[in-house]
Amino acid sequence: MSVQLDETRVALIDRMLDNVMVWLDGRRMAEVLMPFQRAILRQFSATIRSDDGALWYRRGLLHMAKKNAKTLLLILDAMITLHTDKPMGHKGCQIIYVANDQNQADENLDFTKKLYRVNPILMDEVVIKSNIIEKKDAMGYIEIVASKNVDALHGRSYRKLEWDELHAQADYRLLEALELDPTRPDAQQLFASYSPLTPKPGTPIVDMLRQSHEGLDPRLFVFSRSGSIEEANPAMGGPLGSTKEEIEHARVRLPTWHYRRLYQNLPGQGADSAYDAVAIEACVVKGRRSLPPLPGRSYVAFVDMSGGGADDSTVAVAHLENGKAVLDLILDQGPRTGGVFSPDAAVKKFADVLRLYGCHTVQGDRFAGHWPRDSFDRYGIQYDVADQNRSQIYATAEPLINAGTVEFLDHPQMISQFIGLVRRGDKIDHPLGEHDDFSNACGGALILASRVHRAPYMLNFTTGKPFSYRDLIARGLD
Repeated sequence: MSVQLDETRVALIDRMLDNVMVWLDGRRMAEVLMPFQRAILRQFSATIRSDDGALWYRRGLLHMAKKNAKTLLLILDAMITLHTDKPMGHKGCQIIYVANDQNQADENLDFTKKLYRVNPILMDEVVIKSNIIEKKDAMGYIEIVASKNVDALHGRSYRKLEWDELHAQADYRLLEALELDPTRPDAQQLFASYSPLTPKPGTPIVDMLRQSHEGLDPRLFVFSRSGSIEEANPAMGGPLGSTKEEIEHARVRLPTWHYRRLYQNLPGQGADSAYDAVAIEACVVKGRRSLPPLPGRSYVAFVDMSGGGADDSTVAVAHLENGKAVLDLILDQGPRTGGVFSPDAAVKKFADVLRLYGCHTVQGDRFAGHWPRDSFDRYGIQYDVADQNRSQIYATAEPLINAGTVEFLDHPQMISQFIGLVRRGDKIDHPLGEHDDFSNACGGALILASRVHRAPYMLNFTTGKPFSYRDLIARGLD
């Protein structure tokens, strides 16, 4: 099916944002919106079928972390539609805005009223009532309700349904009450959400993301961003977005499994979670980013290599101390160019780091056949294939974590990946669409360290200092 943007609708949206609507402080709305936010409004509301001009998207989902103006986008979409749309036939432009609870409904209604009051051109066209903003010509309205009151709207026909915080819906009961009217080809639903605390299949937000990922519904528009704070927060640093400093400060205040959901837009702890988030948090040494190499200490290392595409290459170094496997370092290949990086450059970087820690061997999986072995060998590092795959590594690491016999670095991405791991039958893996590069390298290094029975220690009587592990290797005394 061929689709395109309806230039007339696009022009109306742009005119509203550029020339008519202003923000609360008097700035033009176009000055506070970022390009991706304008693009969302255009794409969802102005994409049509090329053959007959019918609206293409029936449903839409804005899936981002907190503080990315999702609520504002819902309200703007409602206001622009109310004042520019020409409903089919004589049905009118009914817009129903659903909030999670009564408090949120009241807040969103107050927010919408404030926007109207600073926009006198639009205000002149409506009458504001208790929970309805109604066109004076009786051709449409915005009705804001709490989700607990949705049952009373059962069977209502509408032009648009705007639903905030979809993650709060554990089933389809309320959505079924406001299902799309099959007799209205112009009816649309737009949802806003961040990831749920319990990512359970059969819930609206989880099902919608799966449908998008698998391409099951071409008439579903999804704008989804998750992962690092940069990836999950496209409005960060913008006129209405949080600063990176504010988001990082939230990590200090919140448990990791809440932080990853609110600010990285990653699922919380579900029933299929492989690890206990509380146990992982207890193993983190707060504020410890890395530990320097020390003489007389025996280090082990594990790498998770990739081909330079979407997955990172990572290396982790660990040692055994007082019966605990301690993570000393974890890092990736570094910056990308055009979204990719050089695998050979990553090997060289890792080899340089491994030599600093006296690691002349490193373990990893069977990725790319002999390539890792040959590549590390060029830099004097022996690459050994691990005796466990990543699922087995995670299974072996679990009791160590639960017993508190490991020390994690304070590395948000690694911690988030561990917390996000899920069980699939008898295997442990990362969720669909996510990554586990840091957690895999870390788990492998910590298991190697836990197997070390003693750290080699010999005194150099000439200097009065212990031999370094590198010296012991050179002397064949390891």
